Amino acid sequence: MKRPLAFRSARGFTLVLAIFLLVSLAGIAAFLLTVSSLQQESVVADEQGARAYQAARAGAEWAAYQIMQNSAGAFAVACNGAASCTAGTTGSATQTLTLAGGLNGFTSSVQCSGSGHTEGSATVCVYAITSTGCNQGSCPGTAGTTYVERQIRLTLTN
Repeated sequence: MKRPLAFRSARGFTLVLAIFLLVSLAGIAAFLLTVSSLQQESVVADEQGARAYQAARAGAEWAAYQIMQNSAGAFAVACNGAASCTAGTTGSATQTLTLAGGLNGFTSSVQCSGSGHTEGSATVCVYAITSTGCNQGSCPGTAGTTYVERQIRLTLTN
């Protein structure tokens, strides 16, 4: 028995449809794989940015402690420009901190400049602290695809 003419002309259509479906599914799979890997890279970069911020914050808090609570320490004296805050003195200090624990591999570079002046009968010291946290041995580091840096600035007076 012969097949009707309509079935004879559709014999190659199934093969074309199968190839089309395979190519379409492969394209969708490649697209989803690309989106997934980009999402993963974005999450890693976000985590590294948060760790760099915490490194910068740790450096700023360390500097504030040195100035406010450990005023006889080398960092505070260099930042003051003298052993104690007096009118007319200026100073600057730089310190690099290598962090451990959850911030292992991150560095905080702390810069401080201080000046003393008189307001009425009181001597006021003003300190400008800039703390830079990054994921390299020194901040600022060499920019690259994995380099992350965050910076915090604060002003202290006593």
